[in-house]
Amino acid sequence: MIYEMGCGEMACRNDSLIFPAMEAAKKADATLLLMGLDLSIEAENLDRVDLLLPGYQTQLINQVAQVSRGPVILIIMSAGGVYISFARDNDKIQAILWVGHPGQEGGRGIADVVFGKYNPGGRLPLTWYESSYVDMLPMTSMPLRPVDSFGYPGRTYKFYNGSTVYPFGYGLSYTEFRNELASPAEAYLEIKLNKYQQLMP
Repeated sequence: MIYEMGCGEMACRNDSLIFPAMEAAKKADATLLLMGLDLSIEAENLDRVDLLLPGYQTQLINQVAQVSRGPVILIIMSAGGVYISFARDNDKIQAILWVGHPGQEGGRGIADVVFGKYNPGGRLPLTWYESSYVDMLPMTSMPLRPVDSFGYPGRTYKFYNGSTVYPFGYGLSYTEFRNELASPAEAYLEIKLNKYQQLMP
């Protein structure tokens, strides 16, 4: 196992650690990128002003994925959705896991999913909007329904009809399903009636 920080802190204010991360990805059979937000970026009384990953995180993801020898798994830690269409559309990134803020046992849980011990079946509890969504309405706007007079597009899966990174309820698992119609087998059901159920003449 090879470990490189990639960013000095969650805000990822400089790109000085990207090159060592790229070198590690060139040697690894698979690459796990842990990205996202922490309480220094989003918290009560600390709202985000956009949906982008902070600092150089997007650049780090793209550059590491480009040189990675094996598949890349992107793990996003955040309380809310982030704009990651670039990662969703990157063929080198084979999986994206959103893990929220998983707590002290989060590392074990993530490892169980990555190594196939647990089959993830979660679905997104919120809509992940495109980055341009924040330009359509002020973050202080609370109406869920569209407000035509202001040009507000609405919020949540019930009222927003625009494009999304991932819609509410989206999620995949390792399971593959296949349905097929079986030819009906000749079958019969024998029912024995007791003396009280038999028809009387």
